[in-house]
Amino acid sequence: ARRADMDVECVAIEDAMAGEEGVDGPERLKRFLYRQWRAGHLDYALLVGDAATFPVRWMVLDRKTEPAYNYAFYASDLYYADLARENGDFDDWNAQRQGFHAVYFGEVRGEHIKEPPINYDEISYVPEIAVGRWPVEAATELQAVVAKTLEWERRALAGAPRALVVHAAGWVDVRERLGMMADELAAAGWQVERQFYGGEKPAPTPETVKTAILGGLEMVLHAGHGNAESWDGCLGLEEREALTAAAPAIYFSVGCGTAHFAVEPPYDPYLDTAGILHRGTNNGEVFRAEPPPPAPLQPGRLNGTGLGKRLVQMPRAGAVAYIGCNTGAQPCAVSLMEGFAQSAAKGTGRLGDAWRQAIAYYWKAEKLAELVPTDDWYPPSIFFQGMKFMLFGDPALSMPKGSGQ
Repeated sequence: ARRADMDVECVAIEDAMAGEEGVDGPERLKRFLYRQWRAGHLDYALLVGDAATFPVRWMVLDRKTEPAYNYAFYASDLYYADLARENGDFDDWNAQRQGFHAVYFGEVRGEHIKEPPINYDEISYVPEIAVGRWPVEAATELQAVVAKTLEWERRALAGAPRALVVHAAGWVDVRERLGMMADELAAAGWQVERQFYGGEKPAPTPETVKTAILGGLEMVLHAGHGNAESWDGCLGLEEREALTAAAPAIYFSVGCGTAHFAVEPPYDPYLDTAGILHRGTNNGEVFRAEPPPPAPLQPGRLNGTGLGKRLVQMPRAGAVAYIGCNTGAQPCAVSLMEGFAQSAAKGTGRLGDAWRQAIAYYWKAEKLAELVPTDDWYPPSIFFQGMKFMLFGDPALSMPKGSGQ
């Protein structure tokens, strides 16, 4: 279906890695993508597989947790999108290779180690291509996601596209910023429903959010607390199951952990690159030296799930795409949503382009190049925010256009 409007190539992971050099599977895959991009053949890359089936690159934060020897690993698909340095050379996300740093990629410092730079591995951050992931393992899951994506592309909108903008109570107050996003979408011809706590707008509840989604939407933007399986006070397990009757939509949440799909080493049990299984600090393990990095694949019970992954896997319903954080998120992530909403309001044609523009917007809005460590833990968290957000969905997916676009 994609071949109707772009050149498409399906490449097996093994074939992509076979002709490339690199220290591990993720680097060989990235070098393949880089070579295709440099040749002018690549704008979008869809990674097919979850943490058990498609290699994950784990970025590193010097998170201050003594049993973990003050290091933590987080899945980052931005690695596969940020292909090149400013001069066009390949960016391996590994500028520091002395000692254990040779196997630590995308290192961010400033929480435990206060000497600059925060961007220890000197990553360029802003992506050259749009990358999304279908977090599937079984063939039946893949078939369901393919069918849902194709149906989205065939749909014919009757009237303006519809969006729900939700801001739950108990989180940092960003109602003004979300209101501006809603205004931009409305000015571009979207039909926008706002559910904000306090004030004149109806406050969101699980029932009001469920009712709005079941009524038919193209996009849902959420700000508030979250976890691996829910949006606090907005979307719980019961409401999630009710969405099996909802038309698919694009979801974006800045809540914590709603795009969880992989373990969080060294806190969780994980398999390291030497094939050794660790029980993790949450289960009493104490690291007396730098923790060994996780293997690119985390099979079996190490393969995680969460709200975003479940909604994307939902046959014919749920989410056609989901953008969210795979671990704890911070309020600075609202800048990612601002960049995305602005792109949607401008009529950006494809989902991955809107996400690329959101990352570029975030880089500038949060002044990542100027960040330096302070006594607080927050500066490094600002820096790696975009690194831990995931796009579950086809980056070439068509974005709805408002009636004014």
